[in-house]
Amino acid sequence: MTSPGRLSGRAETGARGEQLVATRLERDGYSIVARNWRCPVGELDIIASLGDLIVFVEVRTVTSDFLESPVLSVNPSKQGRVGRAADVWLRAQGAHPERIRFDVAGVRLEGESHHIDYVENAFVPAFAW
Repeated sequence: MTSPGRLSGRAETGARGEQLVATRLERDGYSIVARNWRCPVGELDIIASLGDLIVFVEVRTVTSDFLESPVLSVNPSKQGRVGRAADVWLRAQGAHPERIRFDVAGVRLEGESHHIDYVENAFVPAFAW
């Protein structure tokens, strides 16, 4: 059990991966709109924008070689939850963007170094807005 205000090892790993991805997005010219946005249907790790494009980024972070890439762990069920949460976020913002995209970032931490597999347009949720 962790003390209040402290993250568990798994949460710390996830937070580190999300920070690395957010930093990369900002370096590439994106603005970070929100991080770890929660609603009753799910959580959105990173919401970013680039011009008129809104990007919902699911981040998966691992510290071992249990998968070829952590990107592979974003299955159709998870894609649906992210899509539904994105719908709730868009409605809450009153946003009607011309373009949206769902990306997945797989972060592999190796000591102090890391590797990011970033997949643009990784999926389209299985429902229409």
